Amino acid sequence: MNKKTIITALLALVVMAGQAQTKVTGHVVNERGEKVEYVSIGIEEDSVGVISDAQGHFTLTIPAGRRDELTFTHVSYQTATIPYATYANGHELTVTLRDKVVELAEVVVGKKNKPHTLSGKSWVRTSTASFRGNCKGDIEWGPIFKNRKDYLLTDIMVSIDKCEYEECLLSFNCYEVRDKKLYSVLNKPIYRRVTPADNGKHIYVSPVESIVLKGKKKYCVTISVVDMKGNGSLSFPANFKSSYARHKVKGKMKKIPGCPMIIVKGYEVE
Repeated sequence: MNKKTIITALLALVVMAGQAQTKVTGHVVNERGEKVEYVSIGIEEDSVGVISDAQGHFTLTIPAGRRDELTFTHVSYQTATIPYATYANGHELTVTLRDKVVELAEVVVGKKNKPHTLSGKSWVRTSTASFRGNCKGDIEWGPIFKNRKDYLLTDIMVSIDKCEYEECLLSFNCYEVRDKKLYSVLNKPIYRRVTPADNGKHIYVSPVESIVLKGKKKYCVTISVVDMKGNGSLSFPANFKSSYARHKVKGKMKKIPGCPMIIVKGYEVE
């Protein structure tokens, strides 16, 4: 086989490989036609995934030979799945997420009740934990904890060591841990924008809904970066504490003995 033939064959393989991939583009809306931001999109328990932008737009390249359904997840909506036959033609998709049907129980907190620290009582700084580069939707990370009584979740606090991005958007979530899997207990997302002006400060967020953390059940509160401007990193003081680090899109998680210093507070429920 001469040199010209080899080059031609290689070019043909490159073209075939490019054609074999499936590029999926589209946007995500709710039942009212409103754009849904920061939706996790991908093939579950796999390396294929992306997170939608603030306008609900997404682009995802699926390797050759993959015919799995795509999963769309967001804390405020029911999970949606799109079969291969729907996205295989390369046409732009409009994916509609249905609202969750949520019934919140009445919560009674005593008038003399004081806030309790549910996680993060003893901070022993060991090093620094950080998110780096274009890490949108890559990892969510936070401590595992359990309490004896029922508590109303009121505040989540995290210390910012250094933000090198022009700005970034942190997403907070709270999960119940069952059978080594995470199940979100939130129905509304919690976001907090961070800039270099927050360096060295404590930042606080609170859920906009009544979330009761049941006694003797295991929970995990996580933080992740879902959007950013500029290049850089976001770092936090870290401590020894059992935690889960989980890929938001791929779903794969790992238990590790350290995490960003996160304090979780709540009121005891009567």
